[in-house]
Amino acid sequence: MERLVIALTLAVAGTVAGGQIAGLYAGREALITLAATSAGAALLGLIPRRRWHILAAAAGLEAVLIGLHHWLPGPISLMDSVTHAGARLLTSASPVPSRVDTLALPVVATWLAVSAASALARGRRPGAAALPLVALATAMLVLAGPQAGTNYRRTAVLIAALALLLVVLRPVPAHTRRAGPRLLRLATAALVAVALAGGTLLLAPPLLAGVTAAPPDLRAYVIAPVQAPPQTHPLSLVGRWGVHPEQPLLRITADRPVTLRWAVLGDFDGTSWLPATTYRAAGGDRGGVPNPAIAVDQVHATVTVAELTGSWLPVPDGLRRVSGVAIAVDEESGAVAVTDGLHPGLTYAVDAAVPAPTQVQLATAQLPRSAKYDRYRELPTGNTGRIPELALTAAGDGLPYAQALNLARWLKTTYRYDPRAPGGSGYPSIVRFLTATPAAGGGRGTSEQFATAYAVLARALGIPARVVVGFTAATGNGPVTVTAADARAWPEIYLDPVGWVGIDVTAPPATSTTAPSASPRPSLSAEPEQSPDAGEDPSTAPDVEIMTPEAEPPGGVRGSWLWLAWTTALFPLAFALVALLRIRRSRLRLAVADDAGRVRGAWAELRDGARLGGVPIRPYWTATEVVAAVSDAVAVEPRDDLPQAVNRAEFADPAADLAAEPAVEQAADLIHRVRRKASRRRRLLWWIDPRPLWWR
Repeated sequence: MERLVIALTLAVAGTVAGGQIAGLYAGREALITLAATSAGAALLGLIPRRRWHILAAAAGLEAVLIGLHHWLPGPISLMDSVTHAGARLLTSASPVPSRVDTLALPVVATWLAVSAASALARGRRPGAAALPLVALATAMLVLAGPQAGTNYRRTAVLIAALALLLVVLRPVPAHTRRAGPRLLRLATAALVAVALAGGTLLLAPPLLAGVTAAPPDLRAYVIAPVQAPPQTHPLSLVGRWGVHPEQPLLRITADRPVTLRWAVLGDFDGTSWLPATTYRAAGGDRGGVPNPAIAVDQVHATVTVAELTGSWLPVPDGLRRVSGVAIAVDEESGAVAVTDGLHPGLTYAVDAAVPAPTQVQLATAQLPRSAKYDRYRELPTGNTGRIPELALTAAGDGLPYAQALNLARWLKTTYRYDPRAPGGSGYPSIVRFLTATPAAGGGRGTSEQFATAYAVLARALGIPARVVVGFTAATGNGPVTVTAADARAWPEIYLDPVGWVGIDVTAPPATSTTAPSASPRPSLSAEPEQSPDAGEDPSTAPDVEIMTPEAEPPGGVRGSWLWLAWTTALFPLAFALVALLRIRRSRLRLAVADDAGRVRGAWAELRDGARLGGVPIRPYWTATEVVAAVSDAVAVEPRDDLPQAVNRAEFADPAADLAAEPAVEQAADLIHRVRRKASRRRRLLWWIDPRPLWWR
C-alpha cells in the first residue's frame, strides 16, 4: 500500500514538475506526453530489485521515445531529434509545435528525474527523493522562460505532492507500521499537502505582485535558424502592382471580408522601412486570444497562391492556426514566413480571431509604457524637413486616439491619393510628398507615401508606429481572386491595451464619412462613428488613467473580502496540522515494542513537556537532576523509576528488565502536572506550538 502511494505521488510530482514547460507548447499533447512519461517511470519504481529497476528504466525510456516518434513525428529522424532536442526547443517560436524533436528534451528529463526519485526513495535517505523533482521543475521553468506564463496551480500541486512524499517516506521502525499509525501518517500527509498547496495559491500571487522583472529567456541568446531569403522590397512591389492591377496574386475563400497581412516593416533607417529577417520555426497552432477584454471577429479562410512570390505568408491579423504549410514566425511583429517560399498552387487554411475594439476602448487608450515599443518611436537623423512641425500642427492636443484621428484626417483632406504617383519611402520622398508643390511632385502619393508619411509623423509625436503591406479581399460569397489592385500599404499604431491598430489614410474622404479600415478592426477614420456609449468627443475627453484588463480594481471590495476569508481560513488549518503532527510524534515515541525504545520516547516527551511548561532544564543535567527539577516545579516527591530506566536504556544491557511501565507512567504524570501548573497562554498553545517538532 505504502509503495503504491509513493509511486502515485511520484507520478503526480513528476507530471507537474516536467509540466512547468507545458505552457510553452501548442495544444495539450505536451502535457499528456509528460504525464504518461512520469506515470511510466513511477510505476517501474515498484520493481523490488535495484538492478532490475535500472535496466527497466533504460529500456522504458527507449520505448517512450520510439512511441513518441510514432505518435508525434518530427521533420527529422528519431536519433537526430534526441541529439538536437535542446537546439530545436530553443530555436522554435512560442507556442512551440508538439513534435518529437521539441518534446524529446523534457520527456527525457522527466523520465530520468522520476526514475532517480524512485531509486532514492528506497535508499538510506529517502527524503532525497524530492531533490530530482525540484531540479526538474527548476530546469523546466528556466527553459520555458517568460513565454509559458505563470501557473500557480501547477506549482501548488507540486509543493503538495512533495510534502506528501516527504511525510510518507519518513523512516518509521518496521514493527510500528500497524494500520492505525499508517492511516494517521497518510491523513497527516494529506493535511500537509493541502496546507502547502493552499498557502502557495494564496500567498504567492500577492507576494510576487510587485516583482516586475520578467525571467530571462534563453531564446534571446540563440540565433534563430530560419532566415528570410532576399527578395524585392514589399513597398517597391506595391508600386509595381499599381501599374499592373490585373495581375492575380491569390485566390481566397473566407466566411467574411478579410484583410491579409503580408509583410510587417517595423524599422526605419531614414532611407527605407525594413522587415524582420530572422524567424523561428513554429507550430500551426498559434495560441489563444491575448486580451479577453477586447472583442474579436472569428475568421476562417482558405488561400491558394497564384502569382505571389517571396517568403512571407499572407495571413489575417489575430492569427490562431495555420494548416497545410510549415511556417516560421517573427514573434515580435507577428509576421509569418514559409521556409521554402511561396509557389503557385500552394494552399493553406487559416483561422484568426481579429481584434475588434470598440470606439470607447480606442478613445480611452493610452501610449504603452513598456520599453519594448521604443524602437517603434525612433526617428533616425536626416533631412526631416518640417515633419516634427507638421505633426504637432496636424495632431493638436488630446489623448493618443484623438491625436491619431486628427493626423489621419489632416492627411486625407490635405493630400491626394494617386496610385501612379512616384514611389519612395525614405526621408526625401516623404518630405517631397508633404511639403513640395504639385509641380515638384508633392501633394499626391501612393499608399506607400501615405502609410510611411503617417508612420513618421506619428513617431514624431511619440506614438509607436510601423508600416504593413497586405491585401484586402471582399469575400463571403465564394472564392475571390486577389489581384495586384487589392495590394496596399497602411500604417499601424500601438495603443495600450488595444494593441496594434491599422489605419486607412489613403481613401478619398468624399466617398464616405468613415474611411474603410485596413483591417477588420475599427480604424482611426476621418469621421469616427458615434457609439451610444461614447459620451463625448474623444478629442475633448479628459486625460484619465486607464487600467489594463489584466489589472484588478484598486481596493476592490469583492477581492479584498475573498482574500480575507481565505487567509482567515488558513490559520485554523495550520493549527490543526501542527496539532496532528505533534500527536503523531508522541504516539510514535510510545508505540515502540521494545522497552528501551519506550523509555527513550517517554524521556523525550518529558523534556519537551518541561520546555513547553516553562520549567528550566539544562542540556548537561543527568536524568535524576531533570526529574528532580520537574518534580520540584510541580510540587511532588521525585521518584527514581524514570531516571533508573533511562540510565539502563542508555548504558546497560538492552536485554535487561527496564521496568518500562512505571517509567512511562511517571513521565506521563509529570507532563500532566506541568501542563496544569503552566500559565493560561502556555496551556492554550500547548498542542499548536510547532517548536517541539524541531527539538531534539
